[in-house]
Amino acid sequence: MRRAARTTALWALALLAAAGSLTGCTVQHTQPPAQSALPATQQEQLCLDFFKAHMITDQGGVRTNYLDTEGGGELATGDEVLSESMGLWMLYTVAIEDEEAFDHALQFVRDYLDTGVILSYRYSAQSGAYPVNAFVDDIRIIRALLLAGEAFDQQYRQTALHYADRLYQTNVKDGCIYDMYDEQLGMTNDFVTLCYLDIDTLRRLGQYDDKWAQIAQPMLDIAAGGYLGDVFPLYAGAYYPADGRYAQADIHTVQALLTALHATQAQGPVPATLDYMKHRVDTGTLYGAYRWDGTATTDTQSTAIYALCAQIFARAGDEEGYAASIRRMDALQVRDAASDVYGAFADATTKQLYAFDNLMALLAYRQE
Repeated sequence: MRRAARTTALWALALLAAAGSLTGCTVQHTQPPAQSALPATQQEQLCLDFFKAHMITDQGGVRTNYLDTEGGGELATGDEVLSESMGLWMLYTVAIEDEEAFDHALQFVRDYLDTGVILSYRYSAQSGAYPVNAFVDDIRIIRALLLAGEAFDQQYRQTALHYADRLYQTNVKDGCIYDMYDEQLGMTNDFVTLCYLDIDTLRRLGQYDDKWAQIAQPMLDIAAGGYLGDVFPLYAGAYYPADGRYAQADIHTVQALLTALHATQAQGPVPATLDYMKHRVDTGTLYGAYRWDGTATTDTQSTAIYALCAQIFARAGDEEGYAASIRRMDALQVRDAASDVYGAFADATTKQLYAFDNLMALLAYRQE
């Protein structure tokens, strides 16, 4: 019973971490002061220089925050490392063709996150690797490895297929993907978060292993079924396969936009979603959470939200929407050269910043 209670608690931590990293772990911004524009290449370089200097550990991991904390709480903080951040960083290093940085990150995954059964969603020096994975993080690392196989060396593809085979064994049941697998209990949770359904990567894996091809379309159907309609054209948060229902909770915008991004990759953009995003980006009114009727429940805005809009517009071939989203995102970058967080997407006063925001920004610049 003690073991079950402990692993149940770890599940709760993993759920909180996943929700936090995708929704709450973004810096709240007020309207920034007017700043002189920098060419996008300079803005990206400023962020990258900061990130390399302050957010990459000696072992190759990505810190969750710039500021140090005690760690070990419900959400990863400080120098704790999330598999989410590792996958995003690996995608970016492929995009900029930096194989050395990619290898450094991959070695961290092998040394600190790979338990032999799963890729742990979280590592801390105090607690080691948590015995729970997160499908979305694993599939992102696998995507990065597949892309590295194309960009650098085919050996990375073999690593991708090895991790993918394990992931299928742990997180796919009865033809459906589930969010997380508890290595100690040997079981999954009972729902799938829609933004975890990276259909494009499932199809890429399906080119090498048919079992992934067989679940790609059913998972796309589940994601598409969460579309809330043309009046409020975003997506529900989660789906419960046992009774075929979608969660009725408030909509977290980062999660909904990730679902929209995956849907755009898989089947092209939804025009109503693009129109909604364009209006909200143009007016600076895209907030962090909404009710199902489209009523905002917060006035929080974040770098990640506009970065995701940029990525969606880029894939839709909408140059105007992409440029507008980048402008909104760039306004949240710290440009005071005297600041300790110069170049980062952060709160310049508190120095609070999250890897997720900055990695999403970097990927937005590279449109990957």
